[in-house]
Formats: sequence, structure tokens, C-alpha cells
Amino acid sequence: MRQVNTYWVIGIYWLFNGLVNLSSQGLIHWTAGRLFMRRMNYCYTFMETPMVLLAFAFASSGRLRKQLLLVMLGFVVGETILLALQGYTNTSCTLITGAGLLAILGYSVAGLWQYLTRMEHSRFEDSMVFVYAALLFGYGSFLIIYIFAHYRTGPAGVTYNETDSFLLYYISLLLSALVTSTGLGSYGLRKKRTRRRVIPGYSSSSS
Repeated sequence: MRQVNTYWVIGIYWLFNGLVNLSSQGLIHWTAGRLFMRRMNYCYTFMETPMVLLAFAFASSGRLRKQLLLVMLGFVVGETILLALQGYTNTSCTLITGAGLLAILGYSVAGLWQYLTRMEHSRFEDSMVFVYAALLFGYGSFLIIYIFAHYRTGPAGVTYNETDSFLLYYISLLLSALVTSTGLGSYGLRKKRTRRRVIPGYSSSSS
């Protein structure tokens, strides 16, 4: 089922997201652990956008799903070519991150717009609107940080405050995770309530 596939990808995405951000806080002190987390961070940089696009593709249908799969494959091919030409550098990471931000934000808006243009929605679509909104908010905040970090003005980047940027990033990340969890939780609760209502032959007086 597309619901199961979508939620699996979303769960894996947030698992990697949490591990990568925990490792950036210096909680791992042994050498082997830090080396492993650094490599996982490299992998996450290139897996992040394809994972989100794959979740969107599983959640969609028709032309939009085919388009998302093509964009995801094209993004992976572009990443591979860029890595082959430049390797893992600040420039390649910046380009991949920037392109990924635009893709995720664009398809988050598309998902929300598609939801708003429909009159009737399934439980799954009601839960996915939380995911779209959460990612739009989270990556929208990240886009602001990205712009100030890479296109700051003033001598030596005087207008850019790294501490404030990290604070904004982690607050938006926490809120995004909470909104996503609310959406997934609402799908589970509604599913249980529906099952209780459609039990055939049940009567409270039968006992």
C-alpha cells in the first residue's frame, strides 16, 4: 500500500535526520564513532532530497507521481555526475543542497495546492497535508539560513550570525517533526475509530 511505503520513507528520513543532527552536537567522542557519523553525514547530504521526493511520489498518483519519480532519478544522476567531476567539496554540497531545497519546497507547495483544490479527502491525504506543511515550514526556514550563509553581505559576513542561524534551524526542525508526528498520529487514530464503527453485527445489547 502506498500509505505504508510513504510512512516507511518518512520514518527513515526522520531517523537519519535525527542521527545526523545529534552527531553534530559532539555527543560522540570515540574516534570510530565520529568517523562513522561523518560518513553517514556525507551519505545523508546526497540522500536527503531523493528520500523526500520518493515519499512525495509514494503519496501521489497519476502524472504527479511519474513526474516526481523522474525528478528524483534526474536529481540522483545530477548528484552522481557532480561528485564524479568535483568530488565531495563545499561547492558540490552547496549546489546539491540548494537544488534540493528548491525541489522540496516546490513539491511541498504542489502537494498542499493539490489538497486544497479537492473537495473530498481520504484519511491518508488528511495526514499528508501535515507532512507537506511541516516540510514547507522546515525547509523554508532552512532556505533563509542558506541564503544568509552563502550570500551574506558586508565585510567578512558581518550581517550573518551563526548562533542565531543554528537556533532558527533547530527550532524549525523541532516544530517540523512535531507537525509531521501529529499528521501521522491523526491517521492512525482515525483509522482505529473507523474500524470500530464498521464492525458488522455488533450491538451493545448483545452481551
